[in-house]
Order: sequence, then C-alpha cells, then structure tokens
Amino acid sequence: MRKLYQSLILLMLFVLLVSCSERRKQEKQADERLKRIETLIKANSLNAAKIEIDSIHLLYPRLVDKRRIAAAFADTIAYIESTRNLAYCDSILPIKQRESDSIQKNFRFEKDLKYQDVGNYIYKTQQTESNISRTYLKSYVDENADIYLVSNYYGAKIEQTSLEASVNDLFAHTDTLEITNPAYHGYSDGGLHWETLTFKNNADKGVAAFIAQNATSKIKITLYGKRTYVYNLAETDKNAIVETYHLWKVKKDVVNLQKEVKKAKAIIARINSDKQNK
Repeated sequence: MRKLYQSLILLMLFVLLVSCSERRKQEKQADERLKRIETLIKANSLNAAKIEIDSIHLLYPRLVDKRRIAAAFADTIAYIESTRNLAYCDSILPIKQRESDSIQKNFRFEKDLKYQDVGNYIYKTQQTESNISRTYLKSYVDENADIYLVSNYYGAKIEQTSLEASVNDLFAHTDTLEITNPAYHGYSDGGLHWETLTFKNNADKGVAAFIAQNATSKIKITLYGKRTYVYNLAETDKNAIVETYHLWKVKKDVVNLQKEVKKAKAIIARINSDKQNK
C-alpha cells in the first residue's frame, strides 16, 4: 500500500513536471510569434500579422497573458487600418458628394414628410403627374442609395409579373413578382386600367444596368403576365434611366464612404477609450 502511495506521488510529480515543461515550451513559442507579429506590423505586413494573431488564440488557448498581448496587437492593427481608411474616405467623399450634387440638378427631390421617412430623386422627365396615361419604364433613387425600376402599364389588364429588356439577342430579365406582392399595384377606372410593378435593387436582375450599357441601341421592353405586352423604350425614358443609374452608382459610393467613416471613427474611439481606462 505504501509503495502504491509513493508511486502515485511520483506519477503526479512527473505529470506536473511534464505539464510545466510543456507550458514553458508553449510560452516560448508564443513569445516568438508575438515578436514576429511586432516585426510584421512595423513592416506594414498587417494581413500576415493578423494570421499570426489568430494562430496564438488557436494554438495557445490557456496562455491568457499571451493572448492579451496578441489582442493588443490586433487593436494596433485596427487603429492603423481605421486611421488610413478615415484619411482615404475623407479625401474621396467630398469629390463624390460634388459629383452627386452635380447630377442631381436634373432630378427633383420628392418627399412627403407626413408619409415618407426617405425621399426620392426622380428625373425631371419622369415625374408621375406628367406620365399618367402611358406605358413606360421609370427609375428613381432614394436617399439611402436604393434604386427602383418601375414598370408603368396603361391598357387592357395583363397583371404583369416581370419584364425583359432586349437588344437583338441580348437581354436582361427581372425577377418574377406575383400580383399578391406589395410591389404590384393595379386599378381600373371607367374601363381604363393602370398597373405598376416595382423592382428594388437586385430584383431588377441587371435590367437598369443593361439599359445603361445599351443606351445607343433600340431597346425592346416585354412585359410578362397573363398576357405579354411589347413596346420600344422611348429615348426620353432611356436617357432618364441612364442618368438615374449613374446617380445611383455615385450615391451608393457616397453612402458606402459615409459608412466607412462612421465605422473607422467608432473603432478609433473605442481603442482610445480602452487605453484611457487601463
């Protein structure tokens, strides 16, 4: 019994020694990686430094002190990247805003403060009151840089669910939206029938881009529903869609830059706050 007890003690001591030896080995390896991270940051190899930081968290989950140092290096990288992004965005944003303002001169801003949280930029030739009783394709952009393509139809009921823009064998076809979808509206008045079908952002499946890319060509529009209806896109509407598509791209850049500025400032503020609280 005594020998068994002694054997257990020796075994425990051996396990403890092995454990301590393994920990010292891991700490040494972690220190080497931390030095490598510092060198990579100084060399501006930030992506490589991030990989090394992830390795420390993955390989040495129990070395809390080493992981804290790695986390501090991660903050250093985030600070460097955010400072650079902020400087870049601050230099580009005014240029994009001026470009957007210049294009917007040909648009009318519409917003009903009672019913709308977000206003819309509508090209001057496509204002609703000037186009009530005709079939045409309309496009507009809102303040959030969302783009809308609206199929306006006037005639015998077809209950349109999609549309296609085509030039010879080339074409782009929208998503198919059922008439139960809120994007569809139809009503009749005294034997006359109006329908609108609205495609937001990617729902147009590149139709607006297709029109912009083929602006010098004759573009055929085909409406699909219970029946089909075909017409040629008027030059004024084509031009309006091209200008709207251009405005959307610029406004999207502006919105994305503004988001990046906000994100960068938040990261910098958080890191500065953490430093002050230490």
